[in-house]
Amino acid sequence: TKTITKDIEVAIKVQRPNVLAEIALDLYLVRSLAPLYQRITNTSTDLQSLANEWGRGFIDELTYTREKINTNQFNAQMKEKNLAAIVAPVVIGEYSTDRVLVTEWVNGRRLDESMEEDVARLCGVALNAYLVMLLETGTLHCDPHPGNLLRTEDGKLCILDFGMTLSTPKDLQYSLLEFIAHLTAENYDDVPYDLVKLDFLREDKVDLLVKTGALEPLYYFLRQANQGGGGSKVRERIFDEYRAKYPGADEDELRQYMRNEINESREKMAEKASAVTGVTMKVEDLQRENSDAFRIPEWFLYTSRAFLTLEGISLQADPDFSIVKSCFPYVAKRLLGDDSPRSQKALRDLIYGKDDDLNTEKISELAEGFTKYTTTTKIVSQGGGTSINLDTNKNPKKDNNRQSTEATITLAKDSADILLAPQGNLVQNLIVEESATALSAQVKDA
Repeated sequence: TKTITKDIEVAIKVQRPNVLAEIALDLYLVRSLAPLYQRITNTSTDLQSLANEWGRGFIDELTYTREKINTNQFNAQMKEKNLAAIVAPVVIGEYSTDRVLVTEWVNGRRLDESMEEDVARLCGVALNAYLVMLLETGTLHCDPHPGNLLRTEDGKLCILDFGMTLSTPKDLQYSLLEFIAHLTAENYDDVPYDLVKLDFLREDKVDLLVKTGALEPLYYFLRQANQGGGGSKVRERIFDEYRAKYPGADEDELRQYMRNEINESREKMAEKASAVTGVTMKVEDLQRENSDAFRIPEWFLYTSRAFLTLEGISLQADPDFSIVKSCFPYVAKRLLGDDSPRSQKALRDLIYGKDDDLNTEKISELAEGFTKYTTTTKIVSQGGGTSINLDTNKNPKKDNNRQSTEATITLAKDSADILLAPQGNLVQNLIVEESATALSAQVKDA
């Protein structure tokens, strides 16, 4: 509902009567049927716990006082982190209650419907905002459907509806950061152990899965996903690979070739498992042995929903969008600026790799990612929307100079914060170590 009070245009959200009773009944039925369905499907995932997590989110969403707190907290955190391109509606607390929420009205257009030139940039801003929530502030907005993401008239990203959120503890934040860093670096050797930390994979199963090559299909899929384009582009690339291998084959024949290769791969896995365990194993034995190796952790419910929605909106703006590659600017900024031991280890692994050799290409990618994060997320004036330039008397050249100056100052400040951090970090150590190595080489040459 839209109305005006005290010369301020506001939005009023009113809770529907008896909605709690309806949700409670639905959740009761889901929780009651979950154990039965789990037995029928023989899944290792605790479905009743997943139902409980869904229920927690739904019930929390009915408490508008909590939504008021979450919204105010989000605005304060974005301001504290100097992320000027990201906002939420301003809550008018004096008129808000547990069942009524009043906020200032936000003039804007849904991100997925906007025709402005800066939509692709704002999709990147949205992804960065959710990475900051997930991996820094520890409170993730869990309902980013297209209607809750607006492009404001002044070129900012406005996120609506903070009723449903997820708290992410520090250990989960660092485990996710390590996982994303390994994906962006295509360091798949460490991915299985990341999945153990994230509670996707049982620790007592991981070594067998790695040694038998059972995770190779997962690595293949991750490599494909890393190239971007969503599910349809992944499918196209896979079929293109098989068309090159089997010229002239139609799609049905290609599918049969795929099935044959999968069966051959399974036979090889079973042979490797026999060698590793000392016990003769057939394909069905290996499948039974690993049937409960994977599970879905509770935290993944809302996190996957949030990022899949962001990927869908971004694919509309850019058909070749890669969510893994798009995460890298944030990962670069976080690894360069976080002096915690786990972040610094992930940074060292990224820069030096398994062979402990300095990878100058990765350093270049980190610098580029750090720059991109700063200039897309912290600087509002980078937006290209027409609504920013309504004043026809403005000088475009002067505006461009102002934007360039703003970007330079912001980037210089963020870079100085890293290079001059009093507590020290890997970047400072890297500069000292490599400078000493270069100097030593020059002395020897002399």
